[in-house]
Amino acid sequence: MIQCLFFSTISLLVCSNFSVGFMTRSLPIQKSFNLKVLKRYGLEREYGYHDGNYTNDFVTMSRRELMGSAFTTGLFFSLCTSAVANADDDGLEDIGIGDGKWTMSNSVKGGTSRISNSFVPASFATYTTRILINYDAGTRKWWDGRLNKYSLLPKNEQAVKLGQSFGCFSRSVQLAIDAFLRGSATVEEGYANLFKLFIEKYGTTQEARRQIGLLFAILPNPYQPSELSMCAISRDTVNLLTNASNELPNMMDNMKALLPGEFQCFYNKSEKAFSINPPISLYEIGIDDEFGQTGTATFAGPIGSKSLERELPNFSMDIYALFGISGGTGCAITHSVVIPLDVVKTRKQTDPEMASGSLMQTASEIVKNEGPAGLLLGAQATVVGYLWYGCSVYPSYAFFKKLISQAVLSPEVAIAHGNDIALLAGALAAIVASLGLTPLEAARIRTVADPSVYRSKGVIGTIQEIATEDEALGWKKLYAGFASLLTRQVIFGSIKFLAFERACESIFKLWPSLQDATWTSLLVSVVAGGISGTLSCVISQPADSVLTYVARNSESENLGVIEGSLTMVQKEGIGSLFRGIGSRIIWSGSIIAGQFLLYDVFRSLLGVSTADLSQVFEVAIFPSS
Repeated sequence: MIQCLFFSTISLLVCSNFSVGFMTRSLPIQKSFNLKVLKRYGLEREYGYHDGNYTNDFVTMSRRELMGSAFTTGLFFSLCTSAVANADDDGLEDIGIGDGKWTMSNSVKGGTSRISNSFVPASFATYTTRILINYDAGTRKWWDGRLNKYSLLPKNEQAVKLGQSFGCFSRSVQLAIDAFLRGSATVEEGYANLFKLFIEKYGTTQEARRQIGLLFAILPNPYQPSELSMCAISRDTVNLLTNASNELPNMMDNMKALLPGEFQCFYNKSEKAFSINPPISLYEIGIDDEFGQTGTATFAGPIGSKSLERELPNFSMDIYALFGISGGTGCAITHSVVIPLDVVKTRKQTDPEMASGSLMQTASEIVKNEGPAGLLLGAQATVVGYLWYGCSVYPSYAFFKKLISQAVLSPEVAIAHGNDIALLAGALAAIVASLGLTPLEAARIRTVADPSVYRSKGVIGTIQEIATEDEALGWKKLYAGFASLLTRQVIFGSIKFLAFERACESIFKLWPSLQDATWTSLLVSVVAGGISGTLSCVISQPADSVLTYVARNSESENLGVIEGSLTMVQKEGIGSLFRGIGSRIIWSGSIIAGQFLLYDVFRSLLGVSTADLSQVFEVAIFPSS
């Protein structure tokens, strides 16, 4: 479904500009309105009625009005949908053993992976998690939600996601129990109170008491509560179980499974301790990234190195504003640094005599003919244009991605179509950014292509000059290249965000430790940004060439993407669509790497980094009444 929406967006952009200009053409709308209705709202003249007579078989609506109306309607519908969407209530706040709450990660003392010399064995924490999933209503609701959320993923991906969720929740449980024990007079007293709490909350059936007995029999002898005898069986029963199968079921196939009936808790008088019979191996083995992070494997499942985390469910307008500031600053700085490279790229695209030369040859030619200042042509338009671009595209992407994932699609569909959501959100963000970028990009290209005319005018003067060139078009002339720029930005923007996110995921999956330090995370942003920029550049190159062609040819101001491409191929050959791709790959790879690096840096400085916008699940365990 999401693929259809994305490619329909691309098709709409292309088809709507096939013949003539995007901003000046009109679409025929068949006469289907009642005159009385139109008069009631004062619209009869707009739809072709004059003095009660209909003057045209078809009424017209500009494409700008049609697409603007469609986009506004779609956005309004999505916002209305979000208003009635079910809240993401995962149930963990209702956990029965205490006060469960989501806390901002940056406010957690010691971080989400804190524990040194814990009093809680990993096996005890993981089996506690299984008991909570089975007997605690809030935890069971959360786990059922996870099962549904990942239900459309391939089996191997389901296993990884569920294992990661289980392991992180087990870590939260371990931290909660450890804090409870440290708040008690002694560790032994703490475990005794914890046992009473579990019996009170969940020990309503014989089977539940058996499972609680097995849980506390996992503890080392000194920590086992004396009250555990109420869950233990007699020695005679143990003898009967001796011949029973003691094969431990594969509990990794079902994270909800508990030890079957043949496993019992009994008191061993010789050892003066409780144990499980038939005996099981309480192994604890370190694991790397089988479940997306380092941790420990136990017989009852994995326990992660970090507590259960989630992204902040809703972003405020302040957060989106800070995204815009971070993105705008990052884009303005990076584009300012590569202005000389951008000038060379544009010259190679606009001047056939320079197209065959290398980057250094083209740059030398520009300096020779125009001086060093020639490499800074269009600097004003570049800085202002990409300041707007960054301020608009980054918060828009975050907004649309969250809107589609949470308000439009169900959780299981959103998880299964993560790539498609990223593409669609990137496309919608590019549309928003292109509205302000188009006039400034037109001014930049004019300045670089014909500096003798436009250099002295500055960005404002160049925009005014373009707007007054054609009295019929007026300011619409500034949007002559809107079709090709929009198509390029939609393709480039959607691929950019998707490629960056997947590259980061792949790198962190191979080397999880890179997430632990800020400087290594930023290094990953640089590498992933370079990959993203290169891939986006190659895919969007033809549209970029058409944009430049349309902007430099005054007679072709109304060309659409397809028509512009055909004209370029007819006049200059198919190679013209990829003219300057070498310099653009270098430009794109470096600039996108810089953008994401600075975006992450400024987000961190402004307190809206990924870590700042994540929450960790914590439980404050209450003693039994």
